[in-house]
Amino acid sequence: MKTKTNLIVNPLRVAIALGVALGLAASTTSYAQGNGITATGTLTDVPGAGNTFDYTLTVDNSASSLNPIGSFWYGWVPGEFFLPTAPSSEGTPANWTATVVTALGASSIQFATSTTGSKIAPGGALSFSFVSTDTPAVLAGDAPNHPGTPIGTTVAYAAAIQSDSGDTFVVQSIVPEPSALALIGMGAVGLAGAGWRRRVTA
Repeated sequence: MKTKTNLIVNPLRVAIALGVALGLAASTTSYAQGNGITATGTLTDVPGAGNTFDYTLTVDNSASSLNPIGSFWYGWVPGEFFLPTAPSSEGTPANWTATVVTALGASSIQFATSTTGSKIAPGGALSFSFVSTDTPAVLAGDAPNHPGTPIGTTVAYAAAIQSDSGDTFVVQSIVPEPSALALIGMGAVGLAGAGWRRRVTA
C-alpha cells in the first residue's frame, strides 16, 4: 500500500515541479523578448576636414516605451561589429560617455550614462556625434562583412551596456535626395555666375 501511495504522490510532485519550472521559463522568455524600450535613430552628416564627415546620431525613445535608455551600442550586435572604419572625435550630451570598440576587423561605438536624470526618457531624444572617413552612402548600406545586415544596427539598454536583453533597431542614415543635391548644385552655379557677371561689369 505504501509503495502504491508513492507511485501516486511522486508523479504529482513531478507535475508540480514541471509546472513551476515552465512558469519560470515562460516569465524568463517574456523578459528576454524585450526590455520595454522601443528606440529609433537617424544619422545626418556634414562634410568635415579633409576626407572626413561629421556625423550627428540622434536616438529617440518612443513615448510608449516602459523604460528610459541608459546606453546603446551603435554598429553592433552581440559578437559582431559593423563600422568599416574606426570613428574618432566622439561627442556626447552631459553625463554620457563614448567608447570606440574595434574587433574582428570592424568597429562600433558604445554610448552610456550612469546618471538617471541623463537617460533618454520615454518620449525623449538625444543627439551624439562622431567623425569618420566612411561616407554617408557607406554607412547607409550593409556591413561589408555581414551582407544583409545594415551598418546602423544598434542595441539599446535600460541601464548599462548588456545589462538586459536589449532593444535592437537600425539607425537610418539620411542621405540627401538627388533633387536636393541638384538644387544645391544649381545654387552654386548661380552664385558662380553672379560673381562672373560682377567681374565682367567691373
